[in-house]
Formats: sequence, structure tokens, C-alpha cells
Amino acid sequence: MPELRINGLPSSVDVGATVQDAAELVFVEIPTLCHLKGMEPEASCMLCVVKDIATGELIPACSAKAIDGMEIDTECDEVQAARRDILNLLLSEHVGDCEAPCTRICPAHLDIPLMLREIERGNMNSAEWIAKRDLALPATLSHICPAPCEKGCRRSQVDQAITIRELHRFEGSVPYSSNYEITGLTPLSSAPSVVGGKVAVIGSGAAGLSSAWKLWQLGYGCTVFDEAPKAGGTLRDHPDLPMEVLDSEVESLRLAGIEFRLGSSISMHEVTEVFDGVVFAGEEFSGTHFADAFYAEEHKLAVKAVANGKAAAVALDRFLKGAAPASEVRFDSKVGKLRESEVQELVKNCAADEQTGKSAPHVGQAFLPAQSEAGRCLHCDCRKPVGCKLRKYAEKHGADQREFPADERKHVQLIGHNESVVFEPGKCIKCGLCVKITKRAGGALGLAFVGRGFNTQVAVPFGAALQEGLQDAARECVEACPTGALAFRNAEERN
Repeated sequence: MPELRINGLPSSVDVGATVQDAAELVFVEIPTLCHLKGMEPEASCMLCVVKDIATGELIPACSAKAIDGMEIDTECDEVQAARRDILNLLLSEHVGDCEAPCTRICPAHLDIPLMLREIERGNMNSAEWIAKRDLALPATLSHICPAPCEKGCRRSQVDQAITIRELHRFEGSVPYSSNYEITGLTPLSSAPSVVGGKVAVIGSGAAGLSSAWKLWQLGYGCTVFDEAPKAGGTLRDHPDLPMEVLDSEVESLRLAGIEFRLGSSISMHEVTEVFDGVVFAGEEFSGTHFADAFYAEEHKLAVKAVANGKAAAVALDRFLKGAAPASEVRFDSKVGKLRESEVQELVKNCAADEQTGKSAPHVGQAFLPAQSEAGRCLHCDCRKPVGCKLRKYAEKHGADQREFPADERKHVQLIGHNESVVFEPGKCIKCGLCVKITKRAGGALGLAFVGRGFNTQVAVPFGAALQEGLQDAARECVEACPTGALAFRNAEERN
């Protein structure tokens, strides 16, 4: 039985086991994009490189056999640099957006594509909750936001940008019902349990209300303080905002469980003695500093103030949990401006999604115009923004997609326009997992590597339809795919 050390930790494995197996026994994670337990390793991605200290060589952990007496380092600078270069090379060929341009441009990072698809399917309560979850004050913003998201909408390359702001104003006008089920979403009436302690938010403008709302979602008991008699700050001075809209949204926050102490100030003694943390929200606090306090700057652009409030809440949460500050920006692969032929690829995909949406139950004839407008979304965002391992490791290792620029960007292509699974070749890293899975499943065609050299790609032999190649192995292939190359058409992950 070989005995070796992984980062100094002793590990004993059976004869024939790999270095990857030995690392798993001592709970050391080694990243990999092409390895699937129970299948013969290919070492095609090489992300699992580790250093054999005795020889000084970098070896692939997924295929290298564990040898008695081995000393393995999985975290040294040389290993980290190699993994970063590997990721940069993979990303140089990667064609796909992690986030849709509309979401990317929105300062508050509203999950716009998911909201639009919920509207298209007639799930107005779900769409309303997505807007509420991300914006805190969606109805308020629907009146005063300049809608920067619409400037990034790729639908404008076909005809006109989707009226995103009007749609989330419309969904907010739908009578809200807590008696619905949304996978992964929490109805407004179901407050999360208070698990994080008590926090104070000083200031009730857009930044303060947003910070309080995010802290509530993170499980904190939250009290908002303001010397003004009504919450809202400078929002109450906006000429285009009906005050009943703002009042209604403030009331919804109160009903959710956020406490408001208006018309009164708070002493620093109370802050330090009663509350575990505090967020100062407002321009008047920009020159002050208190230990263990976080700041959310108000902004003349209300949606930017909402974003500032969310960021301060997340920072306070991480501080109270003893975690390192989060990266301000997640890794985000960007395609850039699409060619006309690529836009047409998305239009075909959109048509298939529209048919799916029209087959869903509608909540009433009054909602058909909104559903039709939302159905114009081209779905240019990734369907696997959370599960994509390429994105996860690119973020962890500080990868840079621009490090090895390709001479010419690959074409954006979607295969399976009328099928339940969508395949995007530009996102495929040729790991071979789907090829192995379909071969093991014993289908007549399966998936295979087609072509030679640089032009090799995964495809169904003889130009057959995607479903003919996947057959009963579709779910296993989608779940094993380390990127968003293979994904279910209507089973989007939620950030």
C-alpha cells in the first residue's frame, strides 16, 4: 500500500490509485475540468498539475500513479502559475458571456434575463421577487432609473432594445401572492431566520434601505435609523417618483421584519453595546470613521446607491463571519459585439424559447403583451453561471482572458434550437467527458471528436441532431460538462 504525503499530510492508498485519489483522502482539493470519478483519466485539461518534490516535475494528479514515498505539493507558486497559464489558454478560445450585457451594465446587478424569462412564462410573482431580491426598491427604480441596462441589450441589433424598466414596473403592479413556489427563491412573506446577530443601518435613503434589505436576506436582525420622520432620504425629492410607490416599498421592508426607528438619532454607545455591526449610509458620513463600521455611499443615481448598499451589507456580513473581503467583481468572460450572423443564431434560439414560453400556463390575457415583450430576449447570458467550473477556477486563480489573445475569435454558435439541451461549441474545452458518457450509455451515435488538430470539435457523427447523440445520457452529460457548453434550455441556474 503506497504511503505518500500531500502538502505534508500523510495519505495511504491502494496500489494503482492516483495522486488525485490520495489528495481526496486528506481533503485536499485539486482542481480539474476533465476528470470524472469512475472513468479512465485523460489528463486533457492539465489543470490538476501538482509538483513532485523529489523530481521537481509538474505531473497531472488525475492520471499520475501514487508511489510510495512521494512528496506532493499542490499549492506552491510554480503550480499556481502553471494553472493560471492553463486557464488563460483555455479562455483564449472560450466564446461566451458569463453575464448578459444588460446585467453587467446594471449597477445593482439585477438578474435581468432570468426575470424576463419568468415574465415570459407567466410567473409574475417569481419575476417580481427576482427584481425585489436584487433591487430592494424595484417599483421606485422603475419610475426614476435611467435604464442603463437597455443600452446594453443585444436585441437592439435586431430591432429595438427590450423595455426592461417598463417590464419590472409592470410586474410590480401585479397583486403579490405569497402562495407560490419558486425553486431557489424565498417569498417575501417568509423571512429568513435571524442567524447573524443584530445590525444597525444609519440612514434610510436608497443605499440605506438596500443595505438593510440585503442584510435581512443574509439572516440579520436589522434596524434602520434616521432623524427624518419618513424613510427614503433624497428619493422623496424626486419629481418623477410618486410618493405612494416609495411608501409602499418601505412598508414592504417593514413587513418583512426590518425595524425602522425614524425621527430619532442613535448614539455610538448604543451602536457598540446593542448591535454587532453598523452600516453608515449617507453622504454626511463620508468623512467619519468608526471601527467595525461599513459605509454605503448615497448617489444621485438611485440604482447606483442601491448597489452601494448591497456591497456594504456583503462586506459587513463577511467581516462578522471572519471571512476575507470578497472580490468586487466576479470573473466574467465577455464576447463583445456580435457579428450579424451570430445575432441570427441568437434569434433562432430566441424563437425556440418563445415557443416554450407560449406553451406555459398564462396568468391572464392582460399579461400577454408583457410576456410577448419579455419573449424577445435573446438569452445571450450563460445558462450555467454558477456550476461552470471554468469560471470558478478562473476566478480562484486570477485568470485573465486577455493573456493569450486569439488571432480571430471563434463564431458564436448554438446547436439544438428546438431541443431540450443546447450545445454551444464555443464554450467547449474538449474535455471528452460527454464523449465517454455517451459511449458508455451505448447509444447508436453518441458524441465524438470530429476533425483534426486545431479544428477538432465535439459533435454528433454524420451531422445528426443533438438529441440523437445524447439520447438517454443527456442529463448525465449536462451535469458532467465543466462549462456552459452543454446545458438544459429551460433549467437556468440562479446566482
